Amino acid sequence: MQAYRASAIVPETTLSVAETATVARLAQPCLVHRVGHGKAIIVESVQAQAEDLADKLRGLGLEVVIVTSGEEALAQYAHERFGIFFVNIDLPGMDGCETTRRLKRLSGDRFVPVILLARQSVDQCLTCCAEAGGDDLLSTPVSARILEARLLVMSRICALQASISDRKVLLSEMLERERIEHALAERVLSRAVEDRNVVMDRLGIAQRSAAIFSGDILLTQHLPDGGLRILLGDFTGHGLAAAVGALPVADAFHAMTRKGASDGLVLAELNRKLYQLLPADRFMAACLVTMSADGETLHWWNGGMPSGWLRTADGLLELEAHALSLGILPELPARGTPRQIALAPGDHLLLMTDGLIEAHDAQGRMFMDAGFDALLHAWSHGESILPALRAALDAHGSGVSQSDDISVLEVPLHRALFGTTASDPDPRALSGWTIDLTLEDERLRVQPMLESLLEPLGFASGLRGREGTLQTILTELYNNALEHGVLGLDSSLKAGRNGFDAYYGERERRLDDGYPGAVAIRIVYEPSARGGCVRIRVSDSGKGFCEADISALSLDSTQPWGRGVQLLRQLCESVVFERNGSQAEVVYRW
Repeated sequence: MQAYRASAIVPETTLSVAETATVARLAQPCLVHRVGHGKAIIVESVQAQAEDLADKLRGLGLEVVIVTSGEEALAQYAHERFGIFFVNIDLPGMDGCETTRRLKRLSGDRFVPVILLARQSVDQCLTCCAEAGGDDLLSTPVSARILEARLLVMSRICALQASISDRKVLLSEMLERERIEHALAERVLSRAVEDRNVVMDRLGIAQRSAAIFSGDILLTQHLPDGGLRILLGDFTGHGLAAAVGALPVADAFHAMTRKGASDGLVLAELNRKLYQLLPADRFMAACLVTMSADGETLHWWNGGMPSGWLRTADGLLELEAHALSLGILPELPARGTPRQIALAPGDHLLLMTDGLIEAHDAQGRMFMDAGFDALLHAWSHGESILPALRAALDAHGSGVSQSDDISVLEVPLHRALFGTTASDPDPRALSGWTIDLTLEDERLRVQPMLESLLEPLGFASGLRGREGTLQTILTELYNNALEHGVLGLDSSLKAGRNGFDAYYGERERRLDDGYPGAVAIRIVYEPSARGGCVRIRVSDSGKGFCEADISALSLDSTQPWGRGVQLLRQLCESVVFERNGSQAEVVYRW
């Protein structure tokens, strides 16, 4: 007699001693979640055939339970685990195919093989077996050697399923650990980016991320005269790959705004940073707005973002995109300069990323075509649009998964938005001071932090509001002295596809090798009636380099190096290199 499995014919086989012994493993890898020893259950209404099959299975080392109906098999399985089922198709009441369906449903993710038995020709039962989820089909009575072969096959399948199940658990654990690590990294990154923001409680903000990491960035900072600058940016894509550019953008934005750099200088620096750091297919669309301290003027720049909207007493004014996104070209085109518009009390500014207007509903319509325009035209002067916008977006996207990060910002023109020019009543702010610090050998790994140097000595009083800019300056000077002076690293290592990885990998290797050397830092504070001045001098024990090389750094912005010196020259009144380049001194004045 021939036996059939699905649509293939398997002839009788003579098993080796090793293969015959392997059949007994049905009670091992196959029964990962079993209770007690490996057991087989036979669901057969004809007693003689059930006993014949049971004797053969016992001869192979399995315990056997016999039941006569599908209902009884399901009841038995509810409180006892079995390693394999033999189910006759022609059962009274619930037939074998329905019994198999319910057994598979009860098993859930656990693989328990079900072999269907047919008294008639198996050709008539193949479809029923496949649809019910049966794992094999045999005609009865079953030959002992065919049964051995089938059990060996089931044993191997069980072992494979157990391995897959174990790997699935391992993969789930790894994914959960990765999710937790990403969530922690997102909190750290968000705090590093957002903690320096100002007046966030005065703004209307709605942000929804499509992943743990958001590719949208919102930055706010006061200028020295009390004006407010805001950047809303949208990196290509979303998730971690889109969020990595947020930190360098935030550093430059805050440092240069506190210094009072113009919109054009800030945009140029952000563009250079992103062009150097991001791959060719990555960039950041952005909208930069600066409101004057008197609240009467708005300077705005829109590079690749959806139109912003200003609600005035006279109607809606559109702030349409007129410039390229940041990071596409090495230099921003001259035609994409910031523009200017008048402000009045009660005006509201609305900015957004494309995730808002391109959000789809269940019918595939974008929000910009399904309610956004109506909201804009119903927006009254002096009132907030954000509550109605949130409600409309929720209704629009109900039942649809979010495909992109969404950020919406509403800025009400109010006096509380603006800062004041700093006046420090602390008498210590009127006294000058000088600090000298030298780091040697192993201590070179420690990045000097201005706050930890000045606060314990009470020297930070005159620098309130400028700590971020001064820390940026000190960090650039120190890294230049350590990497190029002491360690002798060549910036050209950064060229190429994996240049930055190679450069910083070599940096760590040389530090691990214990490069001998020293970096000396002198910081001098000189107060004045109208402000103050900080001189920072950093010298290293290295051999130095050619002064002409330093001068050339700012000439080619396409190269992935030299941005630190460029930034220093933008922030400081003067930058001077001496002693063959092994000493740099800058003057920062306000």
